[in-house]
Amino acid sequence: MIETSVYEKTIPQWKIDKVAELAARIDDSEMIGLVNVEGVGAKQLTGIRESLRGSATMIMARNTLMIRALEVAKKKRIKDLVEHVSGPVAFMFSNEDPFVLTKFLSENKAAAPAKGGQIAQKDIVVPAMNTGVAPGPFISELAALRIPSRVKGGVIHVTDDTVAVKAGDVISNAMALMLTRLGIEPMELQLKLIAAYTDGAVLTGSSLEIDLGSLFAQVIAGHQFAVNLSINIGYPTVETIPMILAKANMEAKSLTMKIGFFEPDMIGEFLAKANSEALALAAIISEKDPDAISSEALSQVQAAAAPVAAAPKVEPDQSEEVEEEEDEEEVAGLGGLFG
Repeated sequence: MIETSVYEKTIPQWKIDKVAELAARIDDSEMIGLVNVEGVGAKQLTGIRESLRGSATMIMARNTLMIRALEVAKKKRIKDLVEHVSGPVAFMFSNEDPFVLTKFLSENKAAAPAKGGQIAQKDIVVPAMNTGVAPGPFISELAALRIPSRVKGGVIHVTDDTVAVKAGDVISNAMALMLTRLGIEPMELQLKLIAAYTDGAVLTGSSLEIDLGSLFAQVIAGHQFAVNLSINIGYPTVETIPMILAKANMEAKSLTMKIGFFEPDMIGEFLAKANSEALALAAIISEKDPDAISSEALSQVQAAAAPVAAAPKVEPDQSEEVEEEEDEEEVAGLGGLFG
């Protein structure tokens, strides 16, 4: 007779509690995101959590527990997020739009110490400072890294602001160690949403990183194009009816003036046009026969011509062409008004 024994695997209560906590968070949040926390230290995580206060909550857990929580959560299609739980990731719970949260994360970066072999993201400057270190080998180490220093008051001082590493250059191990000893954290860490669940769908990081300023400009341009189209084809909407009516009124007035159709409401415009054309005709006549125009009319012509005389000069050949065109238009306009 063969005896068999069955060993039941007991799941620790803390794991059960953690999965229940995460599942409840998932069901209560409008947006569930996954952020990559690779290379982010405890100090940086604390600063990031502080910056997120009020807009999002970040919770770290083992990947197996995160996956289990997604599997037992009740949200529709939330399980689609499981395939993105890989590597060092953490949950991000929020009621914010994921696009807004992505922009917030890009604008709130955490300072981090440099490591040997990293590429400087920007010029790394060692400012003039009191290092607090007593004279000794440290001053030689600074000199080897071309950081000017001298002893003052029994301690070593960096004497001038110095660009220790230029943007794009590799940070050496010695420089990284020196920057850490001086308390300088030149690197910037930014959490990135690698995936986010919202409104029943999962969005990946590439689709979340958009230029909101550019998108807003495109929306504004699209709205303007739609308004112009509505006005030009006469398609009325609540927003464009006032502009369509204003355009129609302007075009009606222009047509009335052009064909000489008298309209009582436009008597002021008709009289102004007639006066302008009459003065233009008088100016032409006075050039050919000054005695044919009364002194009163001639003074009006000269007064009207004064602003023109103050205008910038035009080349002689261009001036003659412009004057001939204006003369023809003025005479033709006067004939159209009274003939």
